[in-house]
Amino acid sequence: MNKNINYEDQKKRELEWWKGKKKKKGLISNILNSKLFYDPIRSYFSYSLSKNKFKSVIEQHLKNKKLEKLLIAPCGEGDDYRYLEEFSHEIHGIDLSPVCIKNCPPKMITKTGDILRSGYPNRTFDLIASTLFFHHLMKIGFHPFLKEFYRILKPGGKIAILDFSVFYPLNAITRPLKTIFRNPYGEIEEEAPFRPKSMIESLKQVGFNNIELYGGTFSHSFFYIPIAKLIHFLTKPLLDKSPFKSFAWIVIYWGEKPR
Repeated sequence: MNKNINYEDQKKRELEWWKGKKKKKGLISNILNSKLFYDPIRSYFSYSLSKNKFKSVIEQHLKNKKLEKLLIAPCGEGDDYRYLEEFSHEIHGIDLSPVCIKNCPPKMITKTGDILRSGYPNRTFDLIASTLFFHHLMKIGFHPFLKEFYRILKPGGKIAILDFSVFYPLNAITRPLKTIFRNPYGEIEEEAPFRPKSMIESLKQVGFNNIELYGGTFSHSFFYIPIAKLIHFLTKPLLDKSPFKSFAWIVIYWGEKPR
């Protein structure tokens, strides 16, 4: 972990964001968050494209085998449950925010807590699914969290990660806007997309093997749904091909803990 970063302070900012205290105000923010540029329905649709791909990647690797225990970390409000419920007899979730945990599906076995100090026993889970989490950790580093995941996975356990790629072409516009206009999107300050290679290297260093990379979607929450559908349809053949998959908006990582 980067010793120059105060992890406790970042956790506080994460919790404040979930409570709605970090909503941005101002002309630029109002424009960028207006329905012209952002709509919850468009956003949900574009994210669902990558999450359906995430589900298909897991299906491909599990080959109809139903697991005993699966962990969603962090679980947020349990939005990923619907994509993962068929893969395991027990679906567990952990999240820093009690506000999120309160809204999770009742069938999930949840706990409020810090992933870095999860408290789960060694070798507990068959699969850990982590979506849209690691881009919050750019300044802290991936290693401490991957090591904790490695510890609580059973031998032969799997890890599936879904997150943003820094190489997505639209980032050439959106990331400078964030800097110039001082985070008009209301994101948590530390979050940023990252190079897929950095995650692959971190997974290897922690001890995971059989690591694979997939593209999730080339669409984006900015696009209106008919355009998003067209982009996804036209670029779908590229999602599993190098080097194109690294340029997707959201990418998927797969790894396994040796037996």
